[in-house]
Amino acid sequence: MQVKTSRFGTIEIAEKDIINFPWGIPGFENLKSFVLLEYKDGPFQWLQSIEEPGVAFVVCAPDFLGMVYSAPEAKKRLICLQREEDLIVLNIVSFNRETKAIYFHVKSPLLFNVAQKIGYQWTMETDEIKGHLIMPPVSHP
Repeated sequence: MQVKTSRFGTIEIAEKDIINFPWGIPGFENLKSFVLLEYKDGPFQWLQSIEEPGVAFVVCAPDFLGMVYSAPEAKKRLICLQREEDLIVLNIVSFNRETKAIYFHVKSPLLFNVAQKIGYQWTMETDEIKGHLIMPPVSHP
């Protein structure tokens, strides 16, 4: 199927590559269908909306920053996860063009069931962070 995008023009994607977000993504709850697009050879990808050409998020695997998530069973059930190897976690990344700063949305990872093509943005409560996110040690100069 052909999908119009504002960044990549019209692209061809297979139906099997569409990821369904039953609840949308916070702030974009009306958009339910997305596709992951590779971006060059780096650690970043684009999560492109199928329904809205101008909506795409830069995403990155948390291990790029040395982070590891342990998703609770309740969150895994939301994406119908049956096998751990079908779980992929990505973080949305924002860029501030003025300061050239990069921000990783650490407290709101995207959970993907790659077998079922279902996604969910898990917004972590403060009490969940300690038990479900392992951060690398911070070094100080």
